[in-house]
Parts: sequence; C-alpha cells; structure tokens
Amino acid sequence: MGVNQRLISRRERADRERSEVRARILESARHSLREGTMFDLTMQHLASDAGVSRQTIYRHFPTVQDVFRALSDEVIADIYSNLPDLPFSDPNYMTEFVEVAVNVFCADSKVVRVLVLTSAIGRASGDWVQVDPEQILLSALTAMPAAHRPVSRDPKVAAQVLITYFRGALYGWAAGFLSDREFVQEVRKAGQLAVK
Repeated sequence: MGVNQRLISRRERADRERSEVRARILESARHSLREGTMFDLTMQHLASDAGVSRQTIYRHFPTVQDVFRALSDEVIADIYSNLPDLPFSDPNYMTEFVEVAVNVFCADSKVVRVLVLTSAIGRASGDWVQVDPEQILLSALTAMPAAHRPVSRDPKVAAQVLITYFRGALYGWAAGFLSDREFVQEVRKAGQLAVK
C-alpha cells in the first residue's frame, strides 16, 4: 500500500470515527431530552452519557445551542428528504406533505416538542435561523390550480393561512396543550384549509 493510500485510509477512518462520535453525542442529547427538560442538556451530562470528554463534545458542538440546532436540522432534513414524489400541482401533494411532517414530528415527539420550543426561543432572540416550510408551501400552492385552494385563490394568502394554523397547532403541541393525536388532527385540518 502506497503512502497516499495509507493517508486516504487514515483520513477515511478518522472521518468515520468523528461521525460515529457525533452521532453518539446527538443520541445522548435525545436521551437527555426524553428523560428531562431542555435545561438538563448540559455539556457535562452529554460527555458522561456519551462516554467522551467534554473537550470532545466542544470540538463537535461549541455550545449547547449548537446541539439543539443539529438535532433540529436532522428533523427538518428528515422531512425534506421524504417529501412527496408528486408535482406541486398535484392536489394530493399537500396532504402527503402534511403526513410526512406529522409522522416525522410524532416519531420522537418528546424530543421534537423541546426542539420546537428551543428553536422558537432562539428565533425570538435573533440568534437562530432555521429553514421555514413557507417557501415550499408557497411553491406548491402557486403551482396548484386556484380551484384547489379553498381558503384563497391567492397562493400567498393560502400559504400564510396554512402556516399560521400549522404554527398554532405546533406551538400548542410543543407546550403540551395538545396530544400527538390532537396535533395530527389539527395539522390535517390546516392542510385541508389550504387545499380541497
């Protein structure tokens, strides 16, 4: 094996090990959120639970907020990687989009509820930027024939109504006012408001 091949192999192994450690840290964070509150998620707790040093935690995530962002990004990526394989103009697109979103949110609802509240706090303080589904909904509703948008023939208005209703259900669910079942029902209602 040549020098270059050994370097490549070492680099690949190091990348794989970093990915595995990062995944362990994030799983420890999920475990912490399932068992406690957002305030229980500390670097010391993560290090102990993941079996790594605090220095290793800080190398991957300089702040606890970075851990929350990484977890939140995974949830959003899960939704976007499972978007319906339909054209936006298909009236079933919105229904399938809603089903993907609620399935991802409710798959680990205790963790996602905390992430929703944490991201809202971060956005309110101005230090958190997150992907907003409004653009994809606006694109879908714009491509859809106006006859399929019962709340408004204007796609921007239809998207704003859908997002507003969805956020109401989302924050009510995240705060514990709605069960998973009630949350799913409300989000489905939001989807029906936008598309018939």
